[in-house]
Amino acid sequence: MKPVNIAKNTSYFTLALILQKVISFSYFIIIARNIGPEDLGKYYFAISFTTIFAIFIDIGMTSVLVREVAKHKDRVNKYVQNTIGLKIILLVFSWLTVFILINVMKYPQITKDLVYLSSIAMILDSFTLTFFGISRGYHNLKFESIAVVVYQLVSLVFGLLALHFGLSLRWLMAAIVFASLINFLYSLLIAAIKWKISLKPSFDFDFIKNIITMALPFALFGIFQRLYTYFDSILLSLLAGDTYVGLYSVAFKITFALQFLPLAFTASLYPAMSAYFVHDKEKLGQMFERAMHYLIIIALPISFG
Repeated sequence: MKPVNIAKNTSYFTLALILQKVISFSYFIIIARNIGPEDLGKYYFAISFTTIFAIFIDIGMTSVLVREVAKHKDRVNKYVQNTIGLKIILLVFSWLTVFILINVMKYPQITKDLVYLSSIAMILDSFTLTFFGISRGYHNLKFESIAVVVYQLVSLVFGLLALHFGLSLRWLMAAIVFASLINFLYSLLIAAIKWKISLKPSFDFDFIKNIITMALPFALFGIFQRLYTYFDSILLSLLAGDTYVGLYSVAFKITFALQFLPLAFTASLYPAMSAYFVHDKEKLGQMFERAMHYLIIIALPISFG
């Protein structure tokens, strides 16, 4: 992958994530001011709860898919079809786990309904991640960058309509589900039409076993990362109640917004480094050194606040 393409992808994704973070944070503040900390706590709890379980649908498979597409263009269909097949199996178990746990924990019906709606978005987003993983493997972040902004705009528009007409929290969550559905359909069309990938599920269990083996390190990282990021909201909800979750979520949003720069950079580099690992290890070493240099430059100002 040429340096100019890496720069272009990083620019696309950085700009998209900046816009996404600005819209997301502004929208979250509007929600907080209109519904109050208690309802905000219920809303944020539902998102946090399902976000933790989303990793058990993907288990790091998308990271494997990006890497293998970048390395082996001739086997893209096989990887995609078996990834989809495995995800269909895993989503059933993940959704059942969410359903059982939220009922065992004896939350009020409104919280349960929010979790049910959020779990629909969880499933759609997991497949969207896979479809855009194909684009990443082909060193293209333009379509995903567009989707990031469109998703947030759709959530904003339908969420503001729900607030304007005084609709319940369920409609606020439905706005996210609708945005996820649009994102899912868009990513599916890109995969099927632009990249001409067959999206028919496949269940080659020997091949799936190989995918799981490769995905295991990514899965472990994803599980701990999700727990580190979102489990505090679950504990706070259980120990202190929804009001405190609502207050906590606003402060969390501020710090979480600063992650867009390294995310954009690594999203551009990962498929390129995967391809260089197979075809040109000397360039891989050079790219790694430059990447560390730029990531340190990015990280230092953030770490010092």
